Amino acid sequence: MQNYFEQHDEFEGTPNLSFQLTFVATICNILINLLAPLGQLMLALMEARTVLFTAIVLCSAGLLLASFSTQVWHLYLTHGVIYGIGSSILFYIALSVVPLWFVKNRGIALGIISSGISIGGLVMPLIMEPLNTKLGAAWCYRILSLICFAVGVLACLIFKNKKKEDTKPKKLNIKEMFDFSIAKDGKFLLWCATDILLEAAFNIPYYFLPSYATHLGLTSSQGAIILSAGSGMNAFGRVVSGFLADYVGHVNIIIIYSIISGLSNLVIWTYANSFGTLMAFSIIFGFFGGAFITLTPTITLLTTGYEKFDSGLSVFLVITVISMFGPNLAGAIEGSLGSNHPFDSYKYFTGACYLAGAALLIIFKLALNINPFVKI
Repeated sequence: MQNYFEQHDEFEGTPNLSFQLTFVATICNILINLLAPLGQLMLALMEARTVLFTAIVLCSAGLLLASFSTQVWHLYLTHGVIYGIGSSILFYIALSVVPLWFVKNRGIALGIISSGISIGGLVMPLIMEPLNTKLGAAWCYRILSLICFAVGVLACLIFKNKKKEDTKPKKLNIKEMFDFSIAKDGKFLLWCATDILLEAAFNIPYYFLPSYATHLGLTSSQGAIILSAGSGMNAFGRVVSGFLADYVGHVNIIIIYSIISGLSNLVIWTYANSFGTLMAFSIIFGFFGGAFITLTPTITLLTTGYEKFDSGLSVFLVITVISMFGPNLAGAIEGSLGSNHPFDSYKYFTGACYLAGAALLIIFKLALNINPFVKI
């Protein structure tokens, strides 16, 4: 959508249009993390299926209202705030409910759920591009709203909580629900710091690979193909990481994946100067880069236990919201350096964050169990 608005005169006369449009996604992403306690509160007050349907309505309404936007700030309120609130509730439901159903195969279950994000990144641009071209942004948003509602209603129909009593309204205890005492636990804070590093770096290649491809002299179509290939491999990699985690250990697999991701940035992306090498980087990073997102609930569960899992997950998402500014920080570093080698700071920043995250995870594992070779 940003690319379409930049190329057309939907918001004619808006200064720094490209910069202003970036805040639409930023607002949405911040709210997804920051409003996790809202999802927890709603699940305590209402039946889970009702909460899910409410979230679907908010997401669909946000996209529908965005179709009537005539100024950028309208997108902030619709695509950013309304859609962001709905997405936050959906995200919390997925992270909190799914782990309760699985023990032995929890990793692969979370991998399948998490892969949906990347499948969306692969499929939706192929739907949106022709809609924007033939019908315009307004109708693209309206059709996306309809797709969101249809898929969401289907999810509501087949959704079921772990226990029947869990779907009934519970006695509200705000003190127990928002138990921020978990933030005093050193292992929990270490996991939060690890996630901030990994998530701050994760989106950088996806933000800047198309621009880097153009910088190398490749066509915009080649840049789009490189990005789509990375998104597709990310979906596959998340499922595989979940499968392997059940056998190798959830913390272990994130450490391995993070080291490979960091090295791929420092070794492959740094020297990628052709379509083939850039495609190789996109595929490798796409496959290994998202494992930590897939396994977030199970690692959080290791630090909180079942009793404080819901509250701990909310606190975790609120604390790690700072990671959403990773691409902005990397962009500020790139702009301040004024290097003769454009994009190098993005490569180094991403690689360093992944390797630093892997190092913190090793410390985290040792804090859980002194044996470094144990399956965790």
